[in-house]
Amino acid sequence: MSAQSSQLQQLKDELLIATLPHIVFDGWSNESLNAGSISLGKGAGYAYSLFSDPVKELVAHFSDWADRKMLDNLNTVELGSLKVRDRISLSIKCRLENLSDHKEAITRSFLYSSPRSLYKTVDTIWRNAGDSSVDFNFYTKRMLLTAVLTSTTTFWLADKSEGHEETWAFLDRRIDNVMQIPKLNMFFQSKIEKCFGRFKNKSE
Repeated sequence: MSAQSSQLQQLKDELLIATLPHIVFDGWSNESLNAGSISLGKGAGYAYSLFSDPVKELVAHFSDWADRKMLDNLNTVELGSLKVRDRISLSIKCRLENLSDHKEAITRSFLYSSPRSLYKTVDTIWRNAGDSSVDFNFYTKRMLLTAVLTSTTTFWLADKSEGHEETWAFLDRRIDNVMQIPKLNMFFQSKIEKCFGRFKNKSE
């Protein structure tokens, strides 16, 4: 990242952090962005110097910021010593824990959230976990993780348990279910191959 891009990212981060407390009252809106700008000592409309479509783009930046915070946490862990399922589980847990003070902002962001941001998060998690697949598995893994991430986030938003213990148990169950799918695919594939093999032998 160039120095100019890094500086722009920092300015966007500052505006995001200043705006988040106001989203509880005014949602993702120009009012919230203006309040955040004023708290930084900037004038109303400052967001337009950073974004062409401030509300929608700040929501996308919120997701990007959460991804970067997640990676910062994971960089302190020796992921190579963990199983793949544990790397994925830890990644989702880190991301949600970093956002624990911003549940209302997340709930209100759904109206403006882009599928591209969700894909970027899922892809970031897989790549950081060491995935280098380029075949059909590339898409399958991301599709399955998208389902895990969205369902876990929805559960987490309503979770009132201490330390979100119920969410982490839910996450473990969802990952266990997903881990069974490749095994089932291999099972059915072997059955199909045997079936077609029999037909082939009979026709020869």
